[in-house]
Amino acid sequence: MKKNCWEFKNCGRQLGGQNVGLLGVCPASIDKTNHGKNSGINGGRYCWQIAGTFCGEKVQGEYAKKISTCMVCDFFKLVREEEGIHMTV
Repeated sequence: MKKNCWEFKNCGRQLGGQNVGLLGVCPASIDKTNHGKNSGINGGRYCWQIAGTFCGEKVQGEYAKKISTCMVCDFFKLVREEEGIHMTV
């Protein structure tokens, strides 16, 4: 089964996660508009396109400001490898 970002990163920001009280719910975990992209739940395998995700110990902004960080992320690389030419960027 393909992992979503919160499972891969173990951030605990998904609904019911251990860090929701401290850091809030991650927008990728509740973004239903991107459900199914790259075989993910909600925005879980499309997080680089979603503002407000929590990477590198800080909240990330909009796509244009964070994509360079995302491109070197282990999770982004995993999705790219798993989805191949069918990856939605």
